[in-house]
Amino acid sequence: MAKQPKPHGKAEATKQLIFESALTLFKKKGFDQVSIREITDYAGTAKGSFYTYFSTKSDIIVEEFWAIDAYYRSIEAEVLKQASAPRRLLRFTELQLLYVRDVIGCETLKVLYANQVLKEGSDKVITDQSRFWYTFICSIIEEGQETGLFRKEKTSAEYANFFNRAIRGLFLDWNISSASFDLVEAGLDYCRSLLLPALLQS
Repeated sequence: MAKQPKPHGKAEATKQLIFESALTLFKKKGFDQVSIREITDYAGTAKGSFYTYFSTKSDIIVEEFWAIDAYYRSIEAEVLKQASAPRRLLRFTELQLLYVRDVIGCETLKVLYANQVLKEGSDKVITDQSRFWYTFICSIIEEGQETGLFRKEKTSAEYANFFNRAIRGLFLDWNISSASFDLVEAGLDYCRSLLLPALLQS
């Protein structure tokens, strides 16, 4: 489960409790098998308290994606310590993979991805290009282009979209296999062997 900022006040503490209770139940039973009543019973709060903070169960999923982005923001300075755009991209990927493997975990990631796949329409947080995940990758690639290390046939935004699609594919494969391979080891090999060479100037 992703770590949330420390709540302030009773209202925030209640929201946090409902949020964490929901994720726990989603992980145990599956998103569709959990009712709002079960969530509030597990949290020890009144059913109506859920609607004070969330409109639907799906809001829990969206909240979790933004929590993941909060982690990405927290590692920005660490990533920017790296001397070049390729090293920054690799370091960001390494920290991202470690977080997903060790903090979020496969079962919670399954819930997040399944919800986004089943949700109608194309306006989804998982592909929202305003997310820090996307904008940070885009800025690293743009820097690499400006310093002559990365290709310029496409814009940094287009390359960032390709890169993030590839990483989402890796996460999906990890989900499908129920974490049968080490996400960090496989992901870094994937990045070094395929994604970075595809971006580098020949």
